[in-house]
Amino acid sequence: MTGRLKILFKVIQRRVQAGENRDTVIANYNLLTDAEKAEIITALDAAGTEGSNA
Repeated sequence: MTGRLKILFKVIQRRVQAGENRDTVIANYNLLTDAEKAEIITALDAAGTEGSNA
């Protein structure tokens, strides 16, 4: 994971932990490629961050 993605991962992780939906949060970042999105989702799952928050 690049430095840029590591920072973005932390931002997304904090937003999801605050109660936002993971898929909605990731959709806000239009410049991410599908591979980068998949990498972030995998990292969120590995970190135990809930993806089903509404």
